[in-house]
Amino acid sequence: MPRKPVVGGNWKCNPKSLADVTALLSEWKAKPFDKRKVDVIVLPIMPHIAKFKKQLEKLGVSVCAQNCSKTDLGAFTGEVSASQLSDAGVGWTLIGHSERRSKYGETDEDTAVKVEMALKAGLKVILAIGEQLEERESGKTDEVNQRMLAAVLPKIGAEQWNKIVIAYEPVWAIGTGKVATPDQAEETHAAIRAYLAKAVSEEVAEKVRIQYGGSVTPENCEELIKKPNVDGFLVGGASLKGSFMDIVLASIPAKPLKKPKFGKVSGITPDQKGVNVMVKCVKAAEAVAGTEGLFEAVVGDDSGTVTLSLRSKELCDLCTPDASLRIQNASAKMVKGHIRLVIDKWAAFKPADAPLDIVVSTKNDISATEYELVES
Repeated sequence: MPRKPVVGGNWKCNPKSLADVTALLSEWKAKPFDKRKVDVIVLPIMPHIAKFKKQLEKLGVSVCAQNCSKTDLGAFTGEVSASQLSDAGVGWTLIGHSERRSKYGETDEDTAVKVEMALKAGLKVILAIGEQLEERESGKTDEVNQRMLAAVLPKIGAEQWNKIVIAYEPVWAIGTGKVATPDQAEETHAAIRAYLAKAVSEEVAEKVRIQYGGSVTPENCEELIKKPNVDGFLVGGASLKGSFMDIVLASIPAKPLKKPKFGKVSGITPDQKGVNVMVKCVKAAEAVAGTEGLFEAVVGDDSGTVTLSLRSKELCDLCTPDASLRIQNASAKMVKGHIRLVIDKWAAFKPADAPLDIVVSTKNDISATEYELVES
C-alpha cells in the first residue's frame, strides 16, 4: 500500500509577530489541499501554538512542537514536557533536529530518552537524523544515520512505529540553499529503509515514512517527491511563505483511475495529470546530456508522438523500438516550453498485454510544439 505523503513546516524561531502568522495563514487559505491525501504538520513556537492551533486545524494542518523535554513534571525551568504537550492537545513533536544536537549539545542518548517520553505521552514523533558536510565528504552518511537510529530503536515498541516519521536532513543542506540531488536523497532514504529492515523488520521498513529536509523549495520538490523512498518533506524557511502550499500540493499523487480510459497522444495537454495511453516506442530511451539519471524516449500512436521522460534505467530497458507499451497515470510537464510525458513513481509503465496493431503517426509530434506561458 502506498505511503501517505507527509509535509512538515518547521518555523524555528520565526516569524516575528502574531500579525505575520495571521497574514501567512490567510495566504495558505487560498490554496486548500485534501488532507485525506497528504498529512501537513506545522511546527510553530510555543506561544504561536496556543494562539493559532485552531486556525491551523481548520486548514487541515496539525500542530507539532519543535522540541520536548527529556524530563517530566518538576523543577526544570524552561522545559515543556511531552505530557504537557499532550494535555494541551498537541499531537506531534520534533525530536533530534540538528540545531538541537549541534547548538544545544543534545546527544543520541538524549534523543532516545525524548522519544521514549513522547511515545509514553501518546505523541507522534518526527525523528530528525542527518550528517554534517565533513561526514558526507568522508563517506560516513549511512554510518551517522544508523548510529542516530540505533540509539532510538530500543525505545520504540513494535506497535508504536505508526507514530514515527523519520526526517532525513543533511545538515550541510539546511538553510544553505544547497540541496541533495534527487538521486542522493533517494540513495540515502533507501539505505535508511534497508537498515530498518535488518534492525527492526521488513514490515516496519516498508511502512515508515521518511521525509527529506534541506533547502526544500517549490522549485525542487517535484523532482524529489518522484523518488520512491521520499515520502514528503520537512521544510524550513520555505514554510514561512504562502508558496509552502505549493510544496504540499506537489506532494499529492495524481488520482489513479480504477477503470482507466485510454486516450490518444494528440489529446495530451500541457500540465495534464492522469494521462493514460497505449503506444509504440519510436525511439529508444537515451540519457539526456547534462543531466544525472534522466532519460528520454519517443513513443506514439496513430494520432501522433510525444517525448517520454524517465528516471529509471529499468524502465528504459522496456522502451525498445516498436515495443508496445501501456502507460497509466503519467503527467505532462513543460520543459522549456515543450511537452514531456513524465513517468514518475505514481505512473504505471509496462508492456501492453498484446502487440498493438497500429501505425504510428510520426508527422504529428506534440513535443515539437512550443507553448508560451501567458497571464490569465
